Amino acid sequence: LRGHYVRRLPTPEEIAARSPIALTERDRQLLVAVHRQGFLTTDLVELAFFPPRNGSRSSASSKAYERLRELWLWGYLERIELPVARVLGGRRPFLYALGQQSVALVEQRMGTATLPVQPRRLDRLDHVFIDHDLKAAALWANLRDELRNRRGCKWVWFGERELRAKRMRVRAPQGDYWLPFLPDAYFEISYPNEDVQACLVEVDMGTLTLRRFGRKVQAFEAALDDGVFRRHFPNRDEFEVLVLTSSRRRLQALRQVAARAVDGGRRDQWYFATFEALSPTAFGSAEWIDLDGRIVYSVLYASR
Repeated sequence: LRGHYVRRLPTPEEIAARSPIALTERDRQLLVAVHRQGFLTTDLVELAFFPPRNGSRSSASSKAYERLRELWLWGYLERIELPVARVLGGRRPFLYALGQQSVALVEQRMGTATLPVQPRRLDRLDHVFIDHDLKAAALWANLRDELRNRRGCKWVWFGERELRAKRMRVRAPQGDYWLPFLPDAYFEISYPNEDVQACLVEVDMGTLTLRRFGRKVQAFEAALDDGVFRRHFPNRDEFEVLVLTSSRRRLQALRQVAARAVDGGRRDQWYFATFEALSPTAFGSAEWIDLDGRIVYSVLYASR
């Protein structure tokens, strides 16, 4: 069953019993988010769009689950499942992907120039890449939750598929060849005091060799030095890099590689954390460590 994804369709009985639906502005934002992230789980949808009224996240939001179910029953979302052998626990949480009914709505909302709007093909999915993408989506959801009530803050997010469409590349610093400039995500936050925080995101699942990670570090820094970053993101002179990985041991190995490739003036612009930082209860005060060992307790300027 490894890697065998299944599209779960509503039964005739479920379709017959569904209630009429009228899309809200939150629904439209949710559908665009699913398109941009590729997949979202119920937990991530709850975090991003259904904040708890009492401030507690101890239980899942039935309101989020019910709305996702309604959008699924009406074809706005697809429900994807990766079955797991019963001896290993039964099944994993549903993934929600864009449904055919949402295509025209999302096209009208954001256009198709950067990221064509279409349902995902299951035959092209790999569980490792989906887990990777869900980690990036978890960072997006946590940021959205953190910034929800910050008055005057505005922000934008670009996922890997949108960045890949830009076809950004740089010349290798010590070689006559090109390197892709392709972070896993990019976001900008504009603060009320007119500060702008630009961040590249790198999600490390431990499958990349340290040598290849070193090349990515070189590509990121070359994109800044050679003006490639400014060309694609006008009026942005600098960026931070946020690296998320699986363990502290892996984190230290990645830091050592990056330290050899990043000059002294930018060593405080690279921050590393483990996936534990993506827990909603930990995110607001999680430890991020730079290349000189300095620790900050938030990815946001305003909280450091």
